[in-house]
Amino acid sequence: MKTCLARFVPALVAVAAAGLSGCAGARVTVSADRARYPISFSGSVRDANGELRLRSSLVKVGDLSADGTRLGFLYSGLTPGSSYDISDAVNTQVDAAHGEAVVYLTVTVSDGCNVLNAFPVLNALPFWPGCIPLEVSGDIVRRRPKL
Repeated sequence: MKTCLARFVPALVAVAAAGLSGCAGARVTVSADRARYPISFSGSVRDANGELRLRSSLVKVGDLSADGTRLGFLYSGLTPGSSYDISDAVNTQVDAAHGEAVVYLTVTVSDGCNVLNAFPVLNALPFWPGCIPLEVSGDIVRRRPKL
């Protein structure tokens, strides 16, 4: 009896480790290569002349918002469409708000794919998908008018 049980212990440990490890995932690269407006992660931004515009010299005229989800397979080794270009969202939304730049750009990854993680043993399998839901936000600004 002891020999039979000893045979199953390594398999049980492997299944438990796989269930707790959660290997599924994905990766994403956010870019704005075609954006016609400057974008900054901080509150300051450089204008067309290269002059640094501090937040105090800018007025907020709108909010930038974009979101997307990327899937990954083979432990995120294969992530189709892993690039997320926000250029169109930036151009459209800044135009609509009559802005000149985006400041305080924030990229947030959420846990919106928890349904895929509800099957812990399957997360260890290379074909089980992982995903990354992301949200991009920021303040659309323009130069404060001189008084």
